[in-house]
Amino acid sequence: MEPEKTRASGDHDLVDLALQRAEELRQAKAYDEGIRVLNEALAREVDHAAIYFRLGNLYIDQGDLDRAERAYRRALELDPEHDRAKNNLAVVYKRQGKYYEFVKTYKDAQRMALRPPGQKARRPGVSGWLQDRRSTMVVGLVILGVIALVLFFLRGP
Repeated sequence: MEPEKTRASGDHDLVDLALQRAEELRQAKAYDEGIRVLNEALAREVDHAAIYFRLGNLYIDQGDLDRAERAYRRALELDPEHDRAKNNLAVVYKRQGKYYEFVKTYKDAQRMALRPPGQKARRPGVSGWLQDRRSTMVVGLVILGVIALVLFFLRGP
């Protein structure tokens, strides 16, 4: 995962202003101008997931699905936990007729959205109830208990 680039506190202000202005322009349906504002922020080497997310929104509103897809993918590269970018990417896939990608991405987005804030993504290949160490330890103790009972009854009185 590539860290987001921010060089100074002024960059944070720049991102906030660019995002606010771009959303105002989006509401006014001035998509080209909103895209220009966000690209100017990116040209100043402020690589921020929120900018790419908003850029994707503008592209999707404009009907440019290929650029929307690229913007949402970049947002997810910078912030893999960005559930709204994942959801919007699924919408793009559906509109593009990429139904396999749509279903997979939409399910991922729904799982991400249901996670409590701050909870990390689950490890692939491990079922949900074995995710945390406590559950794994409990399962191990239960298995040991069952083995002990079986051995006890096999030995007899």
